[in-house]
Amino acid sequence: MYHATSKKMEKLDFLAVEAGLQIRQMMELAGYHMVALFAKQEISTDVSVVVVCGRGNKGGDGLSASRHLFNNGYQNISIILESTAYLKPDSIHHLKLLKGMDIPILVYSENRKESELKIAKADVLVESLIGYHLDGAPREDFADLISHINDANGRVISYDIPSGVDADNGNCEGVCIDAGTTLTLALPKKLFETQEGKRRSGLVYLADIGIPSFLYDKIDVGSRPAFNGDGIISL
Repeated sequence: MYHATSKKMEKLDFLAVEAGLQIRQMMELAGYHMVALFAKQEISTDVSVVVVCGRGNKGGDGLSASRHLFNNGYQNISIILESTAYLKPDSIHHLKLLKGMDIPILVYSENRKESELKIAKADVLVESLIGYHLDGAPREDFADLISHINDANGRVISYDIPSGVDADNGNCEGVCIDAGTTLTLALPKKLFETQEGKRRSGLVYLADIGIPSFLYDKIDVGSRPAFNGDGIISL
């Protein structure tokens, strides 16, 4: 199967938006597919779930997932936002949809102790902090949250790539998430072909976020994965 560099993924995302596919639409599908992943992994609806979100588009995937998980029976769910500063507009869109729902939302910079306690006690942690645009080692609150997630006993599921891991070479320059499962989006990343990347990613699933085949062909002809009927496949 084709594995993309971060530059190729950046180009594919750009082409999708240029063609009219909105980022929030792709976030919507990314969030919806987390429900299918929970089903595939036979995660019971009575578990406690904590979704830890960053400021960028990956954080928006986690916000979308929170709504879909809640709507599909995962009522014991909480959200921890690294910060509300500099949230991307499409993440704000998904955050607003959550405001009318009975889901606790904590801001880590304002509620550190309570956030850390929730992370420590969670049965499942959905990690949605840093995507493939990583620039150096995670810093400050991002680094702290990654450390707290790794120290927790709950099952860790990462969106797209484990936060802190280089999307191309699988290296970890500082602190990095050690995921039990990774739900990657659109295309597998190069890191999944490396020994270190495989170790930190755990089981990897790939989700379709609605990008049409002709755009994949502009990256490399025939690079679009053969998704099955529910839009999510195991790698």
